[in-house]
This record gives sequence, structure tokens and C-alpha cells, in this order.
Amino acid sequence: MKDIFSMPFSDGCELIEYALDAEEEDKQFLRWAIMYQADMDFEEFRQKIGCRGREETPQTAADILKSVKGIIG
Repeated sequence: MKDIFSMPFSDGCELIEYALDAEEEDKQFLRWAIMYQADMDFEEFRQKIGCRGREETPQTAADILKSVKGIIG
């Protein structure tokens, strides 16, 4: 964790995002291996459960402020 904090912010975010994606794929693989590998291949399984990777939805500054006001009160 110390190495991540010493990185530039954007590099650290990319590394954390990569780790989260890899962990999610590992969990999906285990789920496929235990229950579905006889019925379909892994990529077909991922498509059926709706894995498209991380999708970012752009937000306007007003949307973000509204969300923050809702949290803060």
C-alpha cells in the first residue's frame, strides 16, 4: 500500500482499478468452473451474466454537487 501512495495519483488509481477488475474476473472464473464449465465456455458465460467491464457514466458538476449535498445534508 505504501508504494501506491507514493505513486502519482492517476497511476495509483489505474493500478487499483486493474486489481479490482482482476479480482472480479477471478470470482467469475470460479463461479463458471464450479457450475457451468460443462455447458459453455468462459467467455460465453461472461456474456450471459452481463460482464462488459467497468462503464463510466459522465456526470456534470451540478449532478456531483447535488449528490454531495444529499450526503452532507
